[in-house]
Amino acid sequence: MSKAGNKQAIDCSAKLTKTVTITSLLVAFALVWQGLRLFTQDLAFTAIETEVSFWGRGEYVPNERTRERVGRTLQVLLASEPEHPGYLTLAESYYAWRAYWAETQEAEFDYNAQSEQARLAARRSRPAHPSNRDLRAN
Repeated sequence: MSKAGNKQAIDCSAKLTKTVTITSLLVAFALVWQGLRLFTQDLAFTAIETEVSFWGRGEYVPNERTRERVGRTLQVLLASEPEHPGYLTLAESYYAWRAYWAETQEAEFDYNAQSEQARLAARRSRPAHPSNRDLRAN
């Protein structure tokens, strides 16, 4: 092999190495970005799930500001993953509590309807879950 051919092979190898390195870095960046997004969503979900789990325990009644914050966070989570069974189950509980604390019958009816929609959506999103035995029987 001549020096010119050897130099072309080395140049080609260097370009290939550079391309593979850049592609690997882009994939790594995408994976880190996705991981951070999922981690952030999980933290937000855990925070509002914990908050809702305390509603009605003992004498604890969250103020309206807390209820609205939980609702906004829940809407953001559902917008990112509308069929996530955990988010839908939390939405069911959230809307049921909102119905319980509603000041008008109309608001109570609306919250109960939203709670039922979330419950049915959660059941559809995880048909093998033990709570769905009646769905599997049919």
